[in-house]
Amino acid sequence: MTARSRRASTADGQATADAFVEVPQRAAVSLLAPVVQAFADRHGIRILGIKGQALALQGLRTARSTGDVDMLVDPSRFDELCALLRHHRWRDRDGKILVPLPPEGSASVPHARTLEHPHWPTHLDLHRYYPGFLGPAQETFEFLWDARDRVGDGTLSLEVPARIDHWLLAALHAIRSGDERQMTDLRERAQAEFAGRMSTVLERGIELRAFEPLRGQFLLLGEQGPAPANVEPPLLTAWNRRLRDSRADDDAFVEQLLDARGRVRMALLLRQIFPPPRSARAFHAVAPGPLGLLAFYARRLLSGPRYGVQYARIVGRRWVS
Repeated sequence: MTARSRRASTADGQATADAFVEVPQRAAVSLLAPVVQAFADRHGIRILGIKGQALALQGLRTARSTGDVDMLVDPSRFDELCALLRHHRWRDRDGKILVPLPPEGSASVPHARTLEHPHWPTHLDLHRYYPGFLGPAQETFEFLWDARDRVGDGTLSLEVPARIDHWLLAALHAIRSGDERQMTDLRERAQAEFAGRMSTVLERGIELRAFEPLRGQFLLLGEQGPAPANVEPPLLTAWNRRLRDSRADDDAFVEQLLDARGRVRMALLLRQIFPPPRSARAFHAVAPGPLGLLAFYARRLLSGPRYGVQYARIVGRRWVS
């Protein structure tokens, strides 16, 4: 066999292999979490499947289709797992990551990395911590890990938070997302699944420092809980501000901008003004087609001075405080 024919054969074999590992969307969602967990296990990294199908398997939400897979990673090994996955062709959805995730919790973004693979038609969201748990990130993970549960069967089983812990996490997500329909579903599930044990859910919420963000939901479930503290923790203040103010994400951006240096700072500014096409279409009103994207970028450019004034006010407020 000539060198040319060997190269052609190798290329054909690679194409066949690549085609073979392409996974349909529905199967990809079911398989990805167990696959990533098995991969993490081989490297001694602890990881929990969260939200999505795991909640449905635990009877904590109505089963429905989902477009991504969420997993909570041991914070101390988070960067290591991301690096290992990138070695196996997983890539950050919007290109190069400019700044690291903060090591501790935040009420706003960023708290997760979204990765994608050329042969998996679903995204993988890796969370370093989960907003709404007000304790230290590592301490919270240890609590969740020690009480973990397992769902699924055999090789496709998945380690997940315990049912009460998972309900708390899902409720925090619904509140943070402003998804009242999902929160109503979660309250109804709690009344059915934890009937006669709501005091236990309350106690666990206090232990995981998730009670204050969920105080209103516990009141609707008939649980009063302790009186508010005289001094509000900073994370709770940030959480409440984010729920009240749709511009609170700007605070998170300014925080990243102030922590960055040199070219990274300039790159952050450019990405904020001109988000990558996928992010632009996912999070902003962009008309279909390339002309819609071009019009969106033109609007962003014209709005630059207004954003500049807004960010300057945030910086001034931070200096004053």
